Amino acid sequence: MKPESSDLYLSVIYHQQERSEAVTTSSLADELGVSMASVSEMLRKLGERGLVNYEPYQPVILTREGRLRAATLVRRHRLWEVFLVEKLGMGWETVYSEACRLEHATSDAVADALAEFLGHPLTGTHGYPIPDSDGQLPHLPPSVPLTALEAKQRGKILQVSERDPEWLAYLKQLKLLPGEVVQVVLKAPFEGPLTIRTREATHAIAYQVAAAIKVTLIEE
Repeated sequence: MKPESSDLYLSVIYHQQERSEAVTTSSLADELGVSMASVSEMLRKLGERGLVNYEPYQPVILTREGRLRAATLVRRHRLWEVFLVEKLGMGWETVYSEACRLEHATSDAVADALAEFLGHPLTGTHGYPIPDSDGQLPHLPPSVPLTALEAKQRGKILQVSERDPEWLAYLKQLKLLPGEVVQVVLKAPFEGPLTIRTREATHAIAYQVAAAIKVTLIEE
C-alpha cells in the first residue's frame, strides 16, 4: 500500500481512535512515515470528500461516512488475519502486512463469505473487534492496560498492539496472547517493570510492554 492512499489514512485514523489516542497530523505522520505537509494535504482532501472532520491544530475525527468506510476495511483486514492464522497456519506476528494487502482486493461479497466460512468471529487474531457488514462492533468486556492491575490481581488478555512483528514475536515467546490469564506478582514503582505469572512461567516485563497489553480484570 502507498502512504498516499486515502483508504490507508482512514484505516490508521480508525486504529488510533480505537486505541483511544488523539488523532493529530503529527501522530499520523509518525505512524505513516510521511511528512506533516503530506498528511495535511491528504486530510484536506478527505475533508472535502466528507470522510473526516479536519481543522488545523485540532484532533482529526472520522465522519459517519468515513467511519463506515474505515470499518469496512478493518473488517476485511481482521477476517483475513483470522483466516491466515487459523486456516493457513501462518504466524500471528507476520499476518498484519499480508492482511493489509488482501483487504484492498476484497469485495463485500467475499468478506461476507469469509465471515461465514470462519463462523463469524467477533475478534481478530490480536483481540480487536471485527465490525459487522454495517460497521457495528460486537460487545466485548471492558478492558484496561495490564499496568492498571495491582499485585495479586489477575486479568485475561483481550488485546495486544498488532503492527510490530518483533513485538508480537516477543509476546508469542512469553505466551502473552489473547485469552491467556496473567497475574501481577510484583509492580515496581515509578513505572518500573512488572513481574507477572502465566500458567507456565513467571516473567519480568517492561512497563511499556505491559501498558500495550489490554486485559479484563478477573474478580476474585
